[in-house]
Amino acid sequence: MSENVRTEFAAKNTKPILVTGAAGFVGRNIVSSLRQLGFKVRALVRQNTADLDSTVEQVVGNILDRATLAPAVEGSAAVIHLVGIIQPTRNAGFVQVHAQGTANVIAAAQAVGVKRFIQMSALGVRANARSIYHQTKWQAEQTVRESSMSWTIFRPSMIHGPGGEFSNMLRNWATGKAPPFLFMPYFGGGVLGQKPVSKIQPIYVGDVAEFFVHAIKNPHSMNKTYELGGPQSMTWPEFLHAAAQAIGGHTRFPGGIPIWLAKAMSRLALPGLPFTYDQVLMAQEDNTCDMTAALNDFPGLALHSFPETAREYYKTMQ
Repeated sequence: MSENVRTEFAAKNTKPILVTGAAGFVGRNIVSSLRQLGFKVRALVRQNTADLDSTVEQVVGNILDRATLAPAVEGSAAVIHLVGIIQPTRNAGFVQVHAQGTANVIAAAQAVGVKRFIQMSALGVRANARSIYHQTKWQAEQTVRESSMSWTIFRPSMIHGPGGEFSNMLRNWATGKAPPFLFMPYFGGGVLGQKPVSKIQPIYVGDVAEFFVHAIKNPHSMNKTYELGGPQSMTWPEFLHAAAQAIGGHTRFPGGIPIWLAKAMSRLALPGLPFTYDQVLMAQEDNTCDMTAALNDFPGLALHSFPETAREYYKTMQ
């Protein structure tokens, strides 16, 4: 990024950008990109955290409690809404977090006249989705589209990068430090699970952050939905092999867990099971996209390949 571009952004940014989920994996990278471009950043947090630097204004609130959102949205130039869950918790499910939580943030923002809203969604979201995760993400998208604000929705494929929970899990699988210890698992077709059934298009977290941040003032992105993926699509075995090589050339090989078995296990809700029925359903679908629209509307933004980028950041995670 040129110093002229950074200075141009900084000169125009007098109001803060509110980021929900700012202390999370993607959130921290978006906050970093915002600060590099000279934006003031306000973070909605459940409690004050040391995960954000002192330049970030922290406002304590909860997306499920609309009354706590007013101080966060007041005076904000835009809202970047990232909060989501991969599986339900004891206190909140997909409907509460994705659908109701998004509706609460939108209502609070509209009440004080915020004009710009940028939403984190997910690749595969659609009205007739099989998984509850995708269904509730679709409900959230619809609420965004029906708002009075200028909106942009991003649907990323699987996001990778240093500090990500899945990136950490890949490292543990590749080094034999986490179950199943002897191989790197994926959900596969066939009786023995060795048949790849879907592809993914992993995208680097830094690239995702750049799209979100540059959308704030990009007129071409207003009221549009973009699918985001990296420069390569690959089967799960191909992806796991590339991850193992990036982590250090370990010899843990990809091994398929039969989908029929994974479904049965997840329906039983066995204690300690590291996946849900929803995740098994989603794993049967391709998680790939056409990046033409996004790259056309965001000229100059680059995509970093998984093998090359992963080799670099895994060096810092050893």
